[in-house]
Amino acid sequence: MPVRSLLALNVAAPTRERARGVLELLWPDEDDVWVLTETSGGEGTRLLAQVCRAAGHGVHVTDRASAGGRGVMVVTRRPDLVAEVEELPGPSVLPGRVLPLRVTDGGGEVLRVLGVYGAASDPVRYSSATQRRRKREWLAALDAWLPAWRSVDPDAPGVVVGDLNLVDPLHDDPLPHVLLEETELLAGLEGRHGLVDAFRLRHPASTEVSWVDHSGVGCRYDHAFVTPDLVPRVVACDLHQAPREAGLTDHAALRLVLEG
Repeated sequence: MPVRSLLALNVAAPTRERARGVLELLWPDEDDVWVLTETSGGEGTRLLAQVCRAAGHGVHVTDRASAGGRGVMVVTRRPDLVAEVEELPGPSVLPGRVLPLRVTDGGGEVLRVLGVYGAASDPVRYSSATQRRRKREWLAALDAWLPAWRSVDPDAPGVVVGDLNLVDPLHDDPLPHVLLEETELLAGLEGRHGLVDAFRLRHPASTEVSWVDHSGVGCRYDHAFVTPDLVPRVVACDLHQAPREAGLTDHAALRLVLEG
């Protein structure tokens, strides 16, 4: 049976207590794949990996050093799913912020899953020059690298999913410090790279947010972009606010559901 549902959540470098809360909240849901971003070297991230491995789930993580200390963890939760890391060099900047996997089900059907944790800058308040420069460099590097990822197996369906730290242009709150480059890359994922925003496919005019800062201002930072061949299979792509409302992270979860 092909992959039916993927859940993406920024776990915000969790403490052990918050990681336990994430597991308790997400575990009962029958998502096939978790894409967890902003993982760290702390006790909470280790707990997430240990519990998932003990349950027999497949766990893959990025190299923390090449991710600037914060990376990506992908968990395959169905016993028939086999995930293999695609061996290609990462982006020239923060290569550990991407995790390209080839997920194969028991019948041999493949889904390419690219977990991404984008470099951040604050859209509400002016970030430091260093942070803004790093984000611009990361955006350029990811943009330049995506054709290489697509070319590995251009005929296989794929999903680019995670906290991309790209502000959706449709939002209600004033966000005076969105970088031009992130707006351009968000548009370029569809225009240059031929991907389709699954959330926007299902919610053409929604301004629902996936991230909220301490002042209550927010935007949609979390995304799932699919290759065109997957568009007919997109049943749902929704934000679930429970992790954020429970204080486990400042992000909502994003769930992508595909028709089998």
